[in-house]
Amino acid sequence: MQTIEMVTLDSVTRSDEPLLHGAIPGTTVTLRNMVEGDCFAVEPQADKAFIFLSIDGEFGFAAGEVKNTFAGRHVFIPSSRQAAKFRARKPTRMLCIGWEIPEDGRAEWNNPEREFPYIQEYITSVQYRDKNKSDKTISREMVRQRIVPGFCMGSVESYGYDKVAQHPHPMLDQFFFSFPENDVDVLIDDFKVPMKGDTLLHIPLGSNHGVEVLGDNHMHYIWIDFFLGQAGLDRLDNSHKPTGRMRSF
Repeated sequence: MQTIEMVTLDSVTRSDEPLLHGAIPGTTVTLRNMVEGDCFAVEPQADKAFIFLSIDGEFGFAAGEVKNTFAGRHVFIPSSRQAAKFRARKPTRMLCIGWEIPEDGRAEWNNPEREFPYIQEYITSVQYRDKNKSDKTISREMVRQRIVPGFCMGSVESYGYDKVAQHPHPMLDQFFFSFPENDVDVLIDDFKVPMKGDTLLHIPLGSNHGVEVLGDNHMHYIWIDFFLGQAGLDRLDNSHKPTGRMRSF
């Protein structure tokens, strides 16, 4: 079995500590674990995107023309010209993802047609269908492809018993991040890898992978995809079909 790279958030001791450094070229992932009153800011960098996922807490966010207070799970993406500032009003955990924009997407990223910052409340994300998942599963698109070149992010939620069928996608490099309530087995080729909550895991590129949830356990994780070129876009366009509905458990 190839080595599976994974880390639990309770092992992170510094906010600048890179998580799974080098697992996916062009990416950096860190965790901000803030107490009330803590602040942090990220300045824009040429040809780089920053994606922030709030795991829990309550906090202020400011970027561009936006300055507001948020609670719970959201995604925030400032533009290539916007600084992002956060201030915790209650204990807050924030997953911070940096992505070096592929060369063929830099002109688009630096001259966007859409407004930024991009903000998406988790629970109101568009839901989609995927042939690898059962009708029971709720799949959400948090950051659809083409918002950030070479990047997209979504989630999978269900309860046991359920299964995401094993499948490969060699054109997409991928992290899984599990919400605290998650308790599943990740299927990678011929092996099962237990993944409980608050875990970041790298899916080996090209592996035949899926997820299984047993009993009354909760499946609730984020997939974070990075890709180069048209093949990744085609894969996502063809496999993610919006349902036009909003379901919940």
